[in-house]
Amino acid sequence: MPVLDSGAISGDDWRMDEGYEPLNPEDALLLAADAARVMLESGGETYRAEEVAVAVATAFGGAEAECYATPTGVTISFAGIDGRIHSIVRRIKRRSMHLERVALVDALAREVVAGDKGFDAAEAELGRVEGLRGRGILASSAAAAIGAGSFTLLFGGAWNDALAAAAVGAIVSRFPPLMAGRQLPDFFSNLVAGAAATFLCLAAGGVGMVSKVDAAIIGVLMLLVPGIAVTNAIRDTIAGDLVAGVARGADALMAAAAISIGAGGAYQLWRLVSGWALA
Repeated sequence: MPVLDSGAISGDDWRMDEGYEPLNPEDALLLAADAARVMLESGGETYRAEEVAVAVATAFGGAEAECYATPTGVTISFAGIDGRIHSIVRRIKRRSMHLERVALVDALAREVVAGDKGFDAAEAELGRVEGLRGRGILASSAAAAIGAGSFTLLFGGAWNDALAAAAVGAIVSRFPPLMAGRQLPDFFSNLVAGAAATFLCLAAGGVGMVSKVDAAIIGVLMLLVPGIAVTNAIRDTIAGDLVAGVARGADALMAAAAISIGAGGAYQLWRLVSGWALA
């Protein structure tokens, strides 16, 4: 995925070229804030959101631009052409994983810095990017099925286990978006998805469709593991963004806890009702 190189978007590289016309500072501020917000809402790293916001603000006339981002909010300030300091705070209330948006916002910032897009074009492009949706039920379900089946094979399952896990994975993949549509917290979404994955795999094992139930369960649960959140948390902490790193780490920990509670609760309930336990 392309990233804005920190050394390539600082200082004189953001000078005002002939292609840029001074704008109302408030317009530039809002565009920069919205770009950072879309980046964070789509699962982008905090450093990337900060670089995008500063690049956009500076390219459209802001001087001494600064941005401070966390997974739950972003603050931007710069000195406008009117000589006054302008600032804005954007609260991040929803977060999902949409890496296509991250790549497109990053590319948009590069085009703005290079002078290939004016303000109106950049604003329209950002609106288009924000309006992007997922790949659709068929594509996402197919990807989940392939992922769950592959992980099941990786953890020692047979082909019949992988096929059953693929079917369960396709079903479970629909739980998070359905619960997000009801505006339920991610904790409950992960809890329900973890419980459903475990229960369905146990049911498949109970009727003889699955020989290694544990491999099938793990294969499906791997779809829910917050791997990108963990990676971003480690990256932010190493880079010195301690607040963002701790926040992302806590988010990943809560997701893992919810998956574990859901999976463990479903297993214990199945064991209590059926009297059957994993070997």
